[in-house]
Amino acid sequence: MIFIIFMKEACIFMRLKKSITVGLVIMLILALSGTICLASEGGAGEKIRIMCYGDSNTWGFTQRPNVKRYPSDVRWTGVLQNNLGNDYQIIEEGLSSRTAGIDDYKNGLNEYIQYDMNFNGRPTLLPLLKSHIPLDVVVIMLGTNDFKVKFRQTPEMVAESMDKLVKLVTNSVDPEQEWYGYSVPKVLIVAPTPLNATKESFAANNGPSHELAKLYEKVAQANGVDFFDAGKVVPVPGMKDGIHLTANQHKILGDALTQKIRSMLNE
Repeated sequence: MIFIIFMKEACIFMRLKKSITVGLVIMLILALSGTICLASEGGAGEKIRIMCYGDSNTWGFTQRPNVKRYPSDVRWTGVLQNNLGNDYQIIEEGLSSRTAGIDDYKNGLNEYIQYDMNFNGRPTLLPLLKSHIPLDVVVIMLGTNDFKVKFRQTPEMVAESMDKLVKLVTNSVDPEQEWYGYSVPKVLIVAPTPLNATKESFAANNGPSHELAKLYEKVAQANGVDFFDAGKVVPVPGMKDGIHLTANQHKILGDALTQKIRSMLNE
């Protein structure tokens, strides 16, 4: 009799133990499934997202024979991506001829669409910010094309255009509504390398272009954002036109901006 009772209790214990084991396995599977789902949905913390907003020196223009654009790993944005690694995502938004604040309807386009192609960087910035939500950092390197002689811009006028771009990022967005709960990104103003242009369309403004960095720094201070002077690491554009950067200069700039952005994100 005792043996029979013992066997019954043993069976109950084994079934209970089996049930507990099965329950633990199910809980583990559910936990792993939740983790996988969260990872697949992504989020602001999945990668640190950096949008680089610039002109042809961000796009990667080159005058090498049969090549118009540097490969992705040569452009300073690609150098930045390689240096920072897989925890970061660099979003390239470079456009040749883009200005910081001057309307420029590029010539050479079909007459039916030429007035739909404005190279002014101001109207397109906010739509791009919304398109690439979430963003952690926005790097803005513009101003070179504003020094085309035909625009009659002083360094102070170009700096005012940069100020408006920065305010679009920092002040024109409601974090609770427009950014879907994400934080407004940090901003890094990059003063472009001063001109040493040989083209008549730029040459008269070679001198004034050297004044831009100090004015951009003041804009950064006034808006509480970060500043970097590309002219400190790349004093003069290395291409023959005196406007565009060489492959080596892209590397130098990308390395320098890597350190600057790391410093920004660790503040």
